[in-house]
Amino acid sequence: MQGNETMTKERLASYISLRLEVDNQLERLARMRNEEKIPAMRESDGSQHSPGSGDRMERAIIRRMEYEDRVMPQIEAALVEMETIEQAIYAVADPMEREVLRLRYMEGNYIRHMPWRDVALKLFGDDDKRHMVATYRLHTRALTNITS
Repeated sequence: MQGNETMTKERLASYISLRLEVDNQLERLARMRNEEKIPAMRESDGSQHSPGSGDRMERAIIRRMEYEDRVMPQIEAALVEMETIEQAIYAVADPMEREVLRLRYMEGNYIRHMPWRDVALKLFGDDDKRHMVATYRLHTRALTNITS
């Protein structure tokens, strides 16, 4: 980790929402780029030339560029924060502690973190009470080690 930054549980938890935000913004930019290439709908007058199609494409390019100017700083900041979180997790010395952090905070679906039972199953192959307790203990130790 760089400098005196601390990696709190809340900061770790932000990884999934940052990833979702970046993915959604990049997807929207890709759709906007595709709209720039799609020819304008032609009226069925039989002519080969569609007046205004250049204007439509120009407007689509301008909309995309304005959106890109607005969101690229957010995307870049989110990517830097995600990289900081990843590096902090990868810097944890104990492989089991590192894995519990990675599973819980980086491997969730959509905006949800991986459920504790799934973390225990991946770590120990079982989610009975003793493995759940072991998972929670690993997590507590990992949080202590990642912030020190």
